[in-house]
Amino acid sequence: MTTIARVIRNTPRDQLQAYFDRKGFGSGGLLRSSTIRNATVLLREVAGLDETTQASMNADFERIQEMTDEAGQWAILHMLKDRSLIDELSNPHERSMWLFLHDPDAFRRAEEMRYTDTRRQGRMWSGFVGPRNLVPSQNAADHRRFEEKVRVLFNAKHAKLDLFERTRPGLKNQTEHLVQAVVYRDGLPDASLEFNALGELELRPHRPVIEVAITYEPVSGVIEVVSQGVDQRARLARIFAEVILQQDILGQRIPLRQYDLNCLIKSRDFPSDPEDGIDAVKITWLRLRPKMQEHGQMALISKWRDALTVHEQAQQWIVAADGLSNTFEADEAILSIRLRPSRGSSWRKQTINVTITLPNGCNLKSKTEKERLICNKYLPRWGLVRDV
Repeated sequence: MTTIARVIRNTPRDQLQAYFDRKGFGSGGLLRSSTIRNATVLLREVAGLDETTQASMNADFERIQEMTDEAGQWAILHMLKDRSLIDELSNPHERSMWLFLHDPDAFRRAEEMRYTDTRRQGRMWSGFVGPRNLVPSQNAADHRRFEEKVRVLFNAKHAKLDLFERTRPGLKNQTEHLVQAVVYRDGLPDASLEFNALGELELRPHRPVIEVAITYEPVSGVIEVVSQGVDQRARLARIFAEVILQQDILGQRIPLRQYDLNCLIKSRDFPSDPEDGIDAVKITWLRLRPKMQEHGQMALISKWRDALTVHEQAQQWIVAADGLSNTFEADEAILSIRLRPSRGSSWRKQTINVTITLPNGCNLKSKTEKERLICNKYLPRWGLVRDV
């Protein structure tokens, strides 16, 4: 009920009424208009619905809730050709609910956009060098041939391709234009233990649907694949290039971003441009290990309320900070980045904690504008990204 309560409390009443009417939950006075105007009473009514109805509602509301973050809202706003339809809606929940009800196909594509963008440079991601400035084929026969190759690759019975144009947020409010392919296929047979109508346990077989996302950016020629299995990602990229772009590729990988934390061992500044709203940066965690040794670690920790930095603490407790670089190397760090409130905002300063672990681990997934700014502009400027 947590997700249901969150959506109900944040969605305007008329959109909730439209949802309940569309689903048939309002029939027979079960969820009356007068009830919907009062969130507390409405939640009490929903709690009294049968288990199947609640499960259906919860599944819908989880999808709606997930699209209310910045990445989801970008996808929703840029999926519609006519943004004026939702620009004036009051909040992210109303925009998400509106698209869910009025254009389910666009909502699903927006979900796929968000899913793909939040997994870039992660464990499920691989990038490949591809040809530039090509127009992906919209020929139905090519799409069927691509689906057949995917079926053969995964030994699947079914495969379905959805190919559409989209945009992606770049640095400094720039917009990148690309094409996304979403490939649906059935996975290996599985079975789950369930109660049947007689209340007895039985195994019910099913084949889950597995999704793979592929994007192609014509300007750079980069093909990105988000899926399980490193080898499968390379083969999918080659199939996509061969059939949809109609040009073979070698499968040359774009390496994951790699980090270098040794510049953090000595005390240093983190310069930024005033217009980006970064107020201060502090190292709150620095994990060190002895050079040329396999075992042993040391962690230096400092919170915002602590007067000393991690280097000043090291100087007091262990060894002169400048001497750390002679003995230790850093393999993990947390940078606490404090942002100034936006103009006219009454909110207190926001803090983004960036956790970097060698060689290429980083907790930022470029979901928000500030995270993209830090990932793409400031981590390289501060010398934390290694050239590969």
